[in-house]
Amino acid sequence: MYLKLVLVTCVLAFCAVVLSAYARLSDAGLGCANWPACYEENALKERQPPRADAPRGHTSWQWKLHGQVVQLLGLLAIAVCGLAWKKRRELRQSPLLPTLLVGLMAFLAAFGIWAFSHLPRSVIVLVHLAGGIAMLLLLAWIALRQMAPPAAVDPCEAQRWRGLSWLGIALLLIQIMLGGWVSSNFAALACNGFPLCQGALLPAMDFSYSFDSSGLTLSAERLTAIHWMHHAGALLILVYVGWLSFGIMAVKSLRNIGKAVLGLVALQFALGVANVLLGLPLLVAVLHNAVAMLLLVVLVVLCFRLQERRSG
Repeated sequence: MYLKLVLVTCVLAFCAVVLSAYARLSDAGLGCANWPACYEENALKERQPPRADAPRGHTSWQWKLHGQVVQLLGLLAIAVCGLAWKKRRELRQSPLLPTLLVGLMAFLAAFGIWAFSHLPRSVIVLVHLAGGIAMLLLLAWIALRQMAPPAAVDPCEAQRWRGLSWLGIALLLIQIMLGGWVSSNFAALACNGFPLCQGALLPAMDFSYSFDSSGLTLSAERLTAIHWMHHAGALLILVYVGWLSFGIMAVKSLRNIGKAVLGLVALQFALGVANVLLGLPLLVAVLHNAVAMLLLVVLVVLCFRLQERRSG
């Protein structure tokens, strides 16, 4: 019962993160009839100071659907936490992670209410993105702890790949946050080619950034710098995680995980290139976010398999 509840909650958390990306990208103008003009118009609107009489929160059906999913996710997280405390002896696990999950959701709810009229969109997007990812990873780890122990990994191989796998997760997390930074700053059109950006390996860029709300758009050089960092990060992820997957596939008990990692990182890279070359189709952009979450979860499964087993 507990494992099924955790798995359902985990799937719902994945859906919430993807729905958030869909709503955010739709708000940005992706998929609109007068693309890309609507994208540029929305970028100007988002840089304007919030009006006192402006409605609080989002009113589109995408955000309303996302809000309903998040509410259901909160109820399920409370149920997971309650069962974890009630059955802590039977489960033989600390209820710390489920409690952290509920605390994280409470923080995100309070932050969302406060931040709407105090912080710029770019900061709000990144905090909620990081929170959604943290919820998904917490639930994935809780579920893995409840599943039947898989085939043991050779201790030498586990020690060899453990740190490298956690580094892969760290790099992927940074890349995902850079993607959120690109999206929240409307910098997705700053580079219109691949592998070059504006026809150059190192285009004119300005890495300074301002959080002012004067209504002025970021300069072309600043937008290019934001996109170029995500651009370069994609190549780094492809090389590092691709290399990691081949090394993992050489370990017999981890071969299937290695294949999954390789397939997902290749698909993720292809979707990123398609976004740039095809002019940001909404479906491709949303899939790009979804595959990133799947890749992250698979890497967490890998790290769980490689963790040091304690006897007794």
